[in-house]
Amino acid sequence: MTEVEAAPQESTEPREQSVILCRECNQVVTRPEAAIQVAGKHEHTFRNPAGYSFHVLCFSEASGALETGQSTTEACWFAGCAWSFAICLHCHQHLGWWYQGATRFIGLIATRVLRPPQP
Repeated sequence: MTEVEAAPQESTEPREQSVILCRECNQVVTRPEAAIQVAGKHEHTFRNPAGYSFHVLCFSEASGALETGQSTTEACWFAGCAWSFAICLHCHQHLGWWYQGATRFIGLIATRVLRPPQP
């Protein structure tokens, strides 16, 4: 006769999901697990040709961000990449930039998203 293990009981407590949200509309943009390092870091600070500074967070995917516009290599912050705009799928707020090079990734503007508290 074989022993049957009891199935683990499902918790009735609400689970707090760890997601990254659009600051404008609170829709899910991506998850912390998708965070990646590009050029040795997850976070970068850049200044564009117009003099505006952006603190950018890199992720391998962001299902809540739509790619828009023609991609270009002009004034790209990541060598060997082309960029295009990334906007919120729901409210169309500019969230950052999609990059395509050896791999595809997104750079989200830190002030345009809400991140879960760090442990």
